[in-house]
Amino acid sequence: MLRRKSFLFGVLGVLLFGGLAQASESIPAVRYVSGEIAWVDVQLGQLQLREEGLRGNRATTAYRINQQATNVTDSSDQQFLVLEDLRSGQLVAIEFEWIDNQGQKMARKITVQSPPEPVSQEAVGTLEAIDVNAGTLVLMERGNRSYFAFEPREIVVMRSPSRQPVRLELRPGDPVKVEFTVRDGKRRAHAITLYSALPELTDKTTTTTTTTSTTTTQ
Repeated sequence: MLRRKSFLFGVLGVLLFGGLAQASESIPAVRYVSGEIAWVDVQLGQLQLREEGLRGNRATTAYRINQQATNVTDSSDQQFLVLEDLRSGQLVAIEFEWIDNQGQKMARKITVQSPPEPVSQEAVGTLEAIDVNAGTLVLMERGNRSYFAFEPREIVVMRSPSRQPVRLELRPGDPVKVEFTVRDGKRRAHAITLYSALPELTDKTTTTTTTTSTTTTQ
């Protein structure tokens, strides 16, 4: 009788622990990843994320999305968004889980990350051309032409050494310093300093002098 009870308890124990193991396997594992949205189609219910891999390699992974299962928020103010607010090029963090054995991933939460502030840079050289109406200028720098875009109504022009804003009256041949940021692959100028001659160079700048012009490099 004791052996029979021991046998029954053993069978029940196996069934119990086996059931717990199966239940734990059925619980979806939530994972996290971040990257840049390469492509998104709300109607199709798919988002492709460009993720940073080892040694700077970037792999693109597809995620399932839908209005019922995917929440969207903004990291800067925690505002709730909708899937239609997502755009290619946005930096996001995704909380997801595998939904089948085929490797499909369902995005449960998408957090839109604030893009980093562009770093302000400087370029010093001789103004070769400027179009105020189009908002473009060309600077002879390091022996090469550098192209910039600017907003005519917002660009700040200063005359050294006072650093006081003046009217936008620049001419080809003027020695200038252009302060700019790089956005969307373009140099966008936000300030120009006009000099009577090219300024004395700092430790971060070298100079090259020719018979026609003087150019500088950082």
